[in-house]
Amino acid sequence: MILKKTVNNRHNYRNLGCASFNVVQRLCCGESIRVASRWLPFYSTNMSIKEVEVTFILTSSFSGFESAFISGSHDLLGKWNPSAGLPMVKDTIEENKWYIQIMLPVGEKIQYRFFSAISDPRTSPANPRHFITHYEGSLQPREIFLSDESETRIILCEFGEFEKQAFENSGWLTCQNEVLLTIDASMVRFMHPQKLHHVHLKVGAFRTMSSYEPQFSVEENPYDDFQESCWPSWYSHFKSHDCAFKENRNEMLSITPRDIWIFKAQFFTTDESIFKVEFFSISDEEGDSPVVEQIGTAIVLTSALQNYRGSIKLPICDVKNKVVGSFVAELLIIKPITDIKQTLERGFTEVKKQHNRTMNIGHRGVGQSCAKPCTLPENTIASFKAATLSGADFVEFDVQMTKDWLPVVYHDFFVKIWARKRPSNRTLNLNDHDDFSVQTIAVSDLTKDELDMLMIVDEQKFANRSDVQGNLNSEVDAELLPFPLLIQVLQHQSLPSCVGFMIEVKYPQKLKCGCSELYENYTERNAYVDVIVTDVLKNAHQRKIIFSSFDPDVCLMLKIKQNRYPVLFLTQGDNSRYEIYEDWRTWSSDTAVKFAFVHDLAGVAFHSEELLSNIAPYRRALKLNLATFVWGDDLDESRHREYFRNLHFDELIVMALFERFRRGIGFAYLLYVDQIFHNDDFFGMIFCVVICESMQIEKSNFTN
Repeated sequence: MILKKTVNNRHNYRNLGCASFNVVQRLCCGESIRVASRWLPFYSTNMSIKEVEVTFILTSSFSGFESAFISGSHDLLGKWNPSAGLPMVKDTIEENKWYIQIMLPVGEKIQYRFFSAISDPRTSPANPRHFITHYEGSLQPREIFLSDESETRIILCEFGEFEKQAFENSGWLTCQNEVLLTIDASMVRFMHPQKLHHVHLKVGAFRTMSSYEPQFSVEENPYDDFQESCWPSWYSHFKSHDCAFKENRNEMLSITPRDIWIFKAQFFTTDESIFKVEFFSISDEEGDSPVVEQIGTAIVLTSALQNYRGSIKLPICDVKNKVVGSFVAELLIIKPITDIKQTLERGFTEVKKQHNRTMNIGHRGVGQSCAKPCTLPENTIASFKAATLSGADFVEFDVQMTKDWLPVVYHDFFVKIWARKRPSNRTLNLNDHDDFSVQTIAVSDLTKDELDMLMIVDEQKFANRSDVQGNLNSEVDAELLPFPLLIQVLQHQSLPSCVGFMIEVKYPQKLKCGCSELYENYTERNAYVDVIVTDVLKNAHQRKIIFSSFDPDVCLMLKIKQNRYPVLFLTQGDNSRYEIYEDWRTWSSDTAVKFAFVHDLAGVAFHSEELLSNIAPYRRALKLNLATFVWGDDLDESRHREYFRNLHFDELIVMALFERFRRGIGFAYLLYVDQIFHNDDFFGMIFCVVICESMQIEKSNFTN
């Protein structure tokens, strides 16, 4: 189909620069109306089919640098491709009104959504580039059907309001990067703090000239022009009651040592983005008129950051270039997924209760078999099937990456192995009572093929060195095998599509004690998350998906890299059972609630221990319209499950629903090391057995 932008001569070059009520009246009378000092363009096909002229009038509260667009199912509307969406024209009198006139064919149901975007001023109208700031995320898009009798149509819409419900979502990364700058005021240092009064902060985001933009003309767009005005950015005063992100209007912000300020902006390339950080002292020495004195300035160059995340200590310099202080800039750069193009066709899945009841999530299937008795091994397809048969609304499982970059379902970052020294005659005799030692290997250090070499054996018999060889040769149902691929789980026919998946994205964090859950310099977060999200987007189809993670930055990436599935922040809260993470955002349930709200996450998965002693974080989450999940060993007790259900939590991540699976005998995994490690001196091993501590399995259930 050939698309053509034309001007409709039947209505004398219409123009829509007035209040919407008068616009409708004047349009119906065929009167000429002017919009934004230019003729309102018509969009039409070039086909010999009957068309009807449709005028869309959109009311919105967009900021000054945002523009309105329409996208939809018809070719003229871009077939849901946001980069092909049609721009709307802004009213010159009522700035919250936007208009567009389109010739649409009759006899065809056309679906559409509105979205707002920021356009790149350095690109030409013929090759525009913009990124989405907000879009209408309702599951069902708006619809219009034009019959043969239809005449000119005028459609009034309120952005984000559809069928008496609000469905406005923040945009996702399409071609741009998001940069977050966090400034902890306690890390700001001045040479002579006693001389300063009421320190204020001003942060602006700027674009510099990019060598990757050959179409950019220095003559038409002088570099100095871009230095004089900030690129759009937003800020959050995280520790305050009013912590939601606000448009950064280049104002001075008062800071105290307990403050944490977060600034964010989106740029088309990371090498072109900078933040200018200015510090001021404001005093009232001369009567009522405040005296503003600039202390100094620092420049944060995001291109200097390695691995897209880290801290940079920067000097603060005065107008004479003298160092007067320093501060620490925490930076995070989030990049878009490039392997798959996401559209506006499908809406955003909300996290809500079904049938007005608290839903149940099977934790790793039918239970945490590595720590508690269970007849089925955790995080296996057999365990997920059992959870669905037992009435679970969702099953929860953990995903991490192998050495060859394949997402697999497994909880621990390490696998434990039993090993003994290699015999001189190179024969294997498990009845020998030589001492065995325990070693660990990171899952990320093994390929998927190497993980698949694991064989199930009877842990008790292995401990007694009896009848192990028979177990090695026995057949095991494939659904009971550990380390299934994420794609295999998503595509498995035995798991009904009506059961949702809660996918916890594992990522090792540093602990407050100085240790790490795995090791330093783990795989970079952007690339790691991209692989997992791409697998889900390509294979989940109509299944309900909820993403979650204990890592705050992984949560941010999961949220902004895709536009389809909700993201929960998993928190341990203030607890006595687990090691505390170094990241301050993980330290309490209150902070988790605020983090989820500030960054527009769907909700929080609370740890039961803190909530049983202090329910206030849950109540704050409700006031902020966040989804509330709860997990933890306390849910093994029916009285605690009943307590949280009576509070109307959205979902409980439980194991106790599946008691009939929670009995049995032990098992372990066996792996021949010399098939993986070709160095004969590696620990002097001949073989190793991967042990899941206290894991229980009943052989009679292998085939059921």
